[in-house]
Amino acid sequence: MEVRLAAKAGFCFGVRRAIELALKTAREEKGPIYSLGPLIHNPQVVEFLQERGISVVEDLSGCEDGTLIIRSHGVAPSILATAREKGLKVVDATCPFVRRAQQLACDLTRDGFQVVVVGDREHPEVQGIVGWTGGRAVVVENAAEAAQLLSFTQLAVVAQTTQPLNNMQAVVDVLKAKATTLRVLNTICHAVAERQQAALELARQVDVMIVVGGASSANTRKLTELCRLTGTRTYQIERAEQLDPRWFHGAMIAGLTAGASTPDWIIEEVERKMKELAENAHEEMQMTDFRTLRGGEIIKGVVVAIDQNEVLVDVGAKTEGVIPLRELCCYEISSPYEVVNVGDEIEVWVVKAEDHEGRIILSKGRADAEKAWVKLQEAFEKGTPVEGVVREVVKGGLIVDLGIRAFLPASLVDRSYVEDLSKYLGQKVACKVIELNRARKKIVLSRKAVLEEEYQRKREELFDSLQEGAVVKGIVRRLTSFGAFVDVGGLDGLLHISEIAWHRVNHPGEVLKIGQEIEVKIIKIDRENEKISLSRKQVLPDPWETVAEKYPVGDLVEAKVVRLAPFGAFVEVEPGVEGLVHISHFADWHVERPEDVLNEGDRVTLRVLSVDPAERKMRLSLRDAVRKKEGLSEDEVRVEESAQAVAAAVNEVASEREEGAS
Repeated sequence: MEVRLAAKAGFCFGVRRAIELALKTAREEKGPIYSLGPLIHNPQVVEFLQERGISVVEDLSGCEDGTLIIRSHGVAPSILATAREKGLKVVDATCPFVRRAQQLACDLTRDGFQVVVVGDREHPEVQGIVGWTGGRAVVVENAAEAAQLLSFTQLAVVAQTTQPLNNMQAVVDVLKAKATTLRVLNTICHAVAERQQAALELARQVDVMIVVGGASSANTRKLTELCRLTGTRTYQIERAEQLDPRWFHGAMIAGLTAGASTPDWIIEEVERKMKELAENAHEEMQMTDFRTLRGGEIIKGVVVAIDQNEVLVDVGAKTEGVIPLRELCCYEISSPYEVVNVGDEIEVWVVKAEDHEGRIILSKGRADAEKAWVKLQEAFEKGTPVEGVVREVVKGGLIVDLGIRAFLPASLVDRSYVEDLSKYLGQKVACKVIELNRARKKIVLSRKAVLEEEYQRKREELFDSLQEGAVVKGIVRRLTSFGAFVDVGGLDGLLHISEIAWHRVNHPGEVLKIGQEIEVKIIKIDRENEKISLSRKQVLPDPWETVAEKYPVGDLVEAKVVRLAPFGAFVEVEPGVEGLVHISHFADWHVERPEDVLNEGDRVTLRVLSVDPAERKMRLSLRDAVRKKEGLSEDEVRVEESAQAVAAAVNEVASEREEGAS
């Protein structure tokens, strides 16, 4: 069997620098030497450093003298100040990439920016960066958390150095709409991405993959998860002694990579051991007829028998393994047949290699959960949807089966409020993972996020298909005091009250009903703000086009008084056609106020004085209509009007003289 080592594996620059500084300090300094927290996430290296006099402390309460080493994750300035107040000599082993992120966050805060840190808020590196902003920075772990932030005038984004680039980009995409000014500083360490890419490439070429690193190292866990996603059998270990010869049975090529906290000597030890085991693997497998199982191992087996309370699985051991009913899946079932059938090949987790009755206890649910966590972590970081079946309705939401129990809050089930959640039972739903905490076994989903993205995509497609000036059919969805919202193929457009009809409309409900289908014209599309303006009246005949023919000058017409003004009255001749009766044309006598003669709502007979269709104006006379009804000829009307005009002029002159005499 050939053993291949990944191109990028083991100590990164920052970790190597921290180790070298620690060893130099151990050689040169007298008195106690402390490391604030484990210098790196590798128990073997921590033990190695302790043997050289470097003790790990979690806080400074018991450190009164000596030397303090700041690990590569860095710390807040307040901790550095406390160390110096205590008289401790400080050796700062902060990774240069982390130090750059700290300084950028500090400078941006001083310049008035609200700093957003993308990363794990519990990680010491992130806590240190926040400390350099005076505690004013905001931490978000993903795009869903970023969407909950308020808007700011100035926003700046930095990231934990080990963050996936796609997660940072997803956060930035959300924050673009929340700031007038947005500055993005890429503080992600390029070595992380290079190590992950090298591990992925190697995992695709080999039959089995070994990842070496501390069990508590997030960097190592990520490498393991990525390698497993390729479909290659992958095992994570800390030391060479943990290698199992059976892992290499039938393998032609084995791959080896290591996390950023794994020293070269451990990598070399594992590589040497892998080559030794490969040579002996075939012989060792021939020495036994049956598979030896270990607790916590995931293996394949075939279902050979099913009864009401348990399932028997052939896993190649001396006896069949037993899956109790409760270990078949993550939700309650009444019969094993809901999950498996005889002959099914399944993966199982070895709970106990042998219980007090000599039985092998297995769990399909735990094996499914292990695989699910890997897939969920990838989906969470990439923002891709996951699919699961709704199994239960609980207080506040739904339980979704993803191979592991996940919670879907009621407020995130749909784009609008859902009163009856039971209708989703048994349905397959697509959701986004918005919160993931394996330590607390917490998974929170959002179906609403998937629906919003789909809705937005359809909106964009519809916007591209619509054209200004087009006449389309729509459904009235909502009425307001200022107009109606009309659904035109999935998009709501505003039909302003002034565009509902040619005549005056006091409220849309006078003309329209919710659910009514109408034809409208698209008069404006604002793609930037996603707004559509509609008109109904522009698809209806314009009554002014025939006004001149229907109402010749001199004819009498019936009209309704719609409103009064100090200078006269506006009347509706027909829907969409209004005219003006000037106050001078109310009566043969002087009228002080229009309301002395007319009231709103009155129906009156008027004489047409003029019609101007281009300007949409019509002048009418109440006085002339009365005269015409009384039978006066046109000449008599003109003579009487002239006499009245002369009399009015004489009265005006007399009034002026009286005012002068007084």
